[in-house]
Amino acid sequence: MKASTKLETAVRESRIDGRRLWQLADQASGLVYLLGLLAVFCVLRPDIVTVNSATTVFQLSIPLLAIATGMTFCLVCGEVDLSVAGIAGLASTVVALQLDEGSPWPLAVVLALGAGIAAGMVNGFFTAWLARVVPRFPSFLVTMAMLSITGGLAQTIQPAQQAVAIHQEGFRAAFGFTSSLVTSPTTWYALAVVFAAHLVLTRSRFGYALSSVGKNARAAQLVGFNVVRTKFWVLTVSGLLAAVGGVLLAGYVQAGYFAVAKGAELDAIAAAVIGGTALFGGRGSVLGTVVGVLTLGVLNTGLLIMEVPANWQLIAKGAVVVLALATGEQVRRLADR
Repeated sequence: MKASTKLETAVRESRIDGRRLWQLADQASGLVYLLGLLAVFCVLRPDIVTVNSATTVFQLSIPLLAIATGMTFCLVCGEVDLSVAGIAGLASTVVALQLDEGSPWPLAVVLALGAGIAAGMVNGFFTAWLARVVPRFPSFLVTMAMLSITGGLAQTIQPAQQAVAIHQEGFRAAFGFTSSLVTSPTTWYALAVVFAAHLVLTRSRFGYALSSVGKNARAAQLVGFNVVRTKFWVLTVSGLLAAVGGVLLAGYVQAGYFAVAKGAELDAIAAAVIGGTALFGGRGSVLGTVVGVLTLGVLNTGLLIMEVPANWQLIAKGAVVVLALATGEQVRRLADR
């Protein structure tokens, strides 16, 4: 009897150890993809792995980092925001037009962020609040419509539908990208966004509400969380962060244009998935999304430097996302056993 008990205990402990190992693998999956890509590029082209290329990867990733952070919030809550590229394009156009008319750059930035907040609130209203009186509209349909609306609005307000160049020195000083990460103000903006978002998602009631609603909205409602309000505000926050990404893109290219963030919605979802965020809600982390964004940055920059044709770049990016999704779900299943 004692031998049988010891055997059962040993088997139970081995299962616990195995689960912990898979849980650790689940948490570090994004880092594994990033290090794996770096290893591949080191083997294929050792000369491209330099400090300058690392700086370029990080700086190119900063606007997407803001957008992907908002997308992570949405996915954790069980929603998706496909309008982020349109909102970013609208925000870049608004800030460029305001600067072109002579407005102080802080006012121009505030107006651009306000446009993002307004678009996010509309998304939240139709996705969450309107569900009380009419059948619920899925967020992917609402935000897909908003993608078209914001893109069309940005084109409408652009003179002759052309990119609006930015010449104001104050904005260039505040949002320009320099050759050094330390001296570039956008680096500190990115760190501030990541730090604040991480605290919100892991230390605040709102962050706990997001994961609870994403796991089981009905159960979250029963324990006291307002599901409608949570979904409304998460889409509003996503709109704000998409506008932040648009302003950062305007600073990077020194111009505003409706298509400046074209395809950012797919890249944001890909970055979140690579970083371990579940597509169907309930789990995700901002730090994981940072790793996912950097992984895409390394992939894009490496393929460009190696002069890989554009069509094969898209195929490679899609393959990485599918691989991350498939392996992530399998590792997650093993970690939850």
